[in-house]
Amino acid sequence: MYRADRTHRRRRHLGFTLIEILIALAVFSVLAIIAYRGVARMATVKLALDADNRKWRELTVALARMDDDFSQVAARPYRDEGGTAQPSVRGSAGAVDANGAQIELIRFDSGKLVHLGYRLKDTHLELMLWNTLDLAPRTAPTALPLLDHVTKFDLRYLDRNGQWQLAWSQTPQVNQVPRAVEVTLSLESGETVTRLFLLP
Repeated sequence: MYRADRTHRRRRHLGFTLIEILIALAVFSVLAIIAYRGVARMATVKLALDADNRKWRELTVALARMDDDFSQVAARPYRDEGGTAQPSVRGSAGAVDANGAQIELIRFDSGKLVHLGYRLKDTHLELMLWNTLDLAPRTAPTALPLLDHVTKFDLRYLDRNGQWQLAWSQTPQVNQVPRAVEVTLSLESGETVTRLFLLP
């Protein structure tokens, strides 16, 4: 009789009651909500960091391309689509030609001369490449996307007297290149980046 009573008591104490299960589920639910919010917050932060890193990486690549172009400028005039002689560097606050280029230049590239330019089209900074130095009528460049989400593209030119100019249009006979070119880029995210490039 005593043994049977002990066995019955042991069986009664095995397992959990309904209240204990409900309390455990409530605690687990609270912990799951906290963990989900933490993971969601971390995912949001990671996406923002990835987008920010991508933006600055693309900006660095674009500025490196400009530095390479400006540092290899060649003092070689060229002829535009109308047959008019132009200096090796030509720039303006607006477009300098019908293609919308804000700056055009001739540079050395692997032992040959290349005619290129830059323009801001909508919110895209584009690199423009011509197939020839001297242009035939209706010659159109190839436009390559360089940087997106740009709202402003400004240029200034440092002359030999140390004065900043908003445009550069030397006569082909003189054909002086500026001492430096200052580039200012404004991004849609609110940043403004200014870089100074020295010319040879």
